[in-house]
Amino acid sequence: MPNNLITLTHTQYYEGTDGTQLTGDGVQGSYQFIKVSDLINDIVATYCQLDKMLEGTRVSDVTYHTHRAVQELSFDTFRSTRDMEIEIPPSLVMALPHDFVGYTKLVWKDDNGVEHTILPTRITSNPDAYLQDASYRLTFDTNAPNDALLAADSDTWQAYKTTSSQNVNQGNSRHDDTDIYDDVVGKKFGGSPEHMNINGSFYIDYSRGRIHFSGNLVGKTVTLKYISDGVGKLQSHTGNFEATPNVQDDFIVHKFAEEACIKHVLYGCMQGRKNADYNMLQILKKEKFAETRKAKIRLSNIKLEEITQVLRGKSKWIKH
Repeated sequence: MPNNLITLTHTQYYEGTDGTQLTGDGVQGSYQFIKVSDLINDIVATYCQLDKMLEGTRVSDVTYHTHRAVQELSFDTFRSTRDMEIEIPPSLVMALPHDFVGYTKLVWKDDNGVEHTILPTRITSNPDAYLQDASYRLTFDTNAPNDALLAADSDTWQAYKTTSSQNVNQGNSRHDDTDIYDDVVGKKFGGSPEHMNINGSFYIDYSRGRIHFSGNLVGKTVTLKYISDGVGKLQSHTGNFEATPNVQDDFIVHKFAEEACIKHVLYGCMQGRKNADYNMLQILKKEKFAETRKAKIRLSNIKLEEITQVLRGKSKWIKH
């Protein structure tokens, strides 16, 4: 984000840093955000000076609580959902992104660019597979006699990977409003709806940091939409990974949530003081909650016309 975005000329703004329009170099739309470093300076200047609420509070304390506020607000307040698109290899495994905290959705795209939701499965996993000899006894590492040997992947995962294709015909040109099996007329009775989705399935192996997909998704282009904590090791607006630790100037806060972030910092700093005023703590706690709720409403970006259009579909007759 430019240091003085408001002072840029129209040419500098629309052509960006590389002199080419609409290349996504990070200049356009940046005015809706404020740098965390600027936010820290504002808090120090407004609340940490002589005769102020946080008089004597160190900048390092304000910085710590600001970073914690960014993380907490990223989980359920900021528009912090990121995405990662890859083609599923024959191994049916995808590595979790470096700044992954939790997933929101997994989809695969058809030939028309339409996304289809992939549902998680609870009927399989990839447990630690201990190697055994011909007598079914555990084998141990000769270099470290106290450590049992483990296979790279379990038989459970290998079996699920090879048999989960289910011979499902995923029509890439389908535009109907259902993802359940269509060619099983008379065979749906007693079926579990969570296992009747034609879009395949996945499960996340958190211990290994991988996502495992069912066999019918091999070769598909899959997009993972996930939640980040807002402090990933990314350079601003370039999409390239850094070899160095996080750069504070790369952290940004939406202006709709600026006041909520400030209240988080004030409450955190006041809570850490030795002789904190209990009444002031309760006031800041209520203000933090109120500003967070206000930020959620602002960032939800609800439009009446869009909701009305969706609700029109609720009046359709349901055919049996």
